Amino acid sequence: MTTDGTILYDLARRGGNNCWSANAWKARLVLNYKRIPYTTVWLANPDIEPTLKSLGIPPNTSGPGAAYTVPTIRLSSGEYVMDSSAIAQRLEELYPEPSLHLDTDGHDKILATIGKIGFPLFPVFMPRVAQRMVVESAVPWFRESKEKRFGMSLEELEATRGGDSAWEGAAPGLAELKALVRDGKRDEGPFVLGSQASYADLVVMALLEGMKRIGGDLYEKIVGGDAGLTALYEACKQWTEKDV
Repeated sequence: MTTDGTILYDLARRGGNNCWSANAWKARLVLNYKRIPYTTVWLANPDIEPTLKSLGIPPNTSGPGAAYTVPTIRLSSGEYVMDSSAIAQRLEELYPEPSLHLDTDGHDKILATIGKIGFPLFPVFMPRVAQRMVVESAVPWFRESKEKRFGMSLEELEATRGGDSAWEGAAPGLAELKALVRDGKRDEGPFVLGSQASYADLVVMALLEGMKRIGGDLYEKIVGGDAGLTALYEACKQWTEKDV
């Protein structure tokens, strides 16, 4: 099977493109882990829906989120796959080695736990995304979409729900994540399963690398000196080298 046509649609970044979005990292890490050659098409936030719709991709109707999202991939066969979990499943079917070990439930537990971290921290990192990461031409669109979602400006969101209260809200999820990384091992090693990497590790790494690229202090607060998360990050760092 040729892989020359594999394309990853990722979120454009202000000041020069390289991957920064935790959601996009989930797909990119799978591609890198499986050593699948690919190229990247960078999309500004307002361009995601019209671009993907123009390619004939059906909208996502399975949840409350946006109808069109990145990451999306185009396979060499011409097939498009949207949503990081669906991408992982499809790539595992087409390229079974090295395995993502999707037969374990570790990634599902970790995805649920990351929701308990990410949602409370929206008031902390969303203003930074607007200030530092979103391409300048897309900032008005980004701000308007978030104001509709939260019912207030990003500045108000940060002032009223950010800071220590946001981190307190994320604390149970962070404790749960550290326990999942620590307690699910089959043998010795830095990964969730021990010596064997799996999709669960890539999901955790996507969170850590995404936050680190928004702000190193966010990464430090999430890791909190935890030995398990630190070891996982160092072991997975090899799969972040291709970020463009």
